[in-house]
Amino acid sequence: MLLAAGAIWIETRPDPTIPHRFASIDLAAGTVIDESNTETRPVPVGMFEPVEIGSTAIVAVPAGDPILSSTVGEAGSVAPKGWWVIEVRLPLGAMTGDASRLVLLDSGEVVEGVVVKAATDDPLGSGLGMVAVEPEAAADAARAAAEGRIAIMLAPG
Repeated sequence: MLLAAGAIWIETRPDPTIPHRFASIDLAAGTVIDESNTETRPVPVGMFEPVEIGSTAIVAVPAGDPILSSTVGEAGSVAPKGWWVIEVRLPLGAMTGDASRLVLLDSGEVVEGVVVKAATDDPLGSGLGMVAVEPEAAADAARAAAEGRIAIMLAPG
């Protein structure tokens, strides 16, 4: 009888679970994954690869969806590998992943870029965001941004 009860329990017991992060709000690409924008839910062991707090969403993740290892990366990972990230004042409407061109006002040089972190929508915010730029022009672009000698254009679309 005891053996039969043990066998039934083994066959009907629930699968072991672990907590996994799910988006509690819509996450834009470039959002850092943390406790304020995710919640944990139990999932069967092995269903998803674990995701670390502090990772960055590299694509948009709708509220309620699991945070997957394929949708997160390191900060700046929406930029091409090897590009450098600089802080600049961005035009209104700039979104993470937008193609951009930075015009260095003193030289007229044009530098290709990708928005990796949009400025907040807060009207009292700084308006600063992060743009990745091609490595050959990174130093000149950073110098121009620091001195306020830069204009940013966004690609339509």
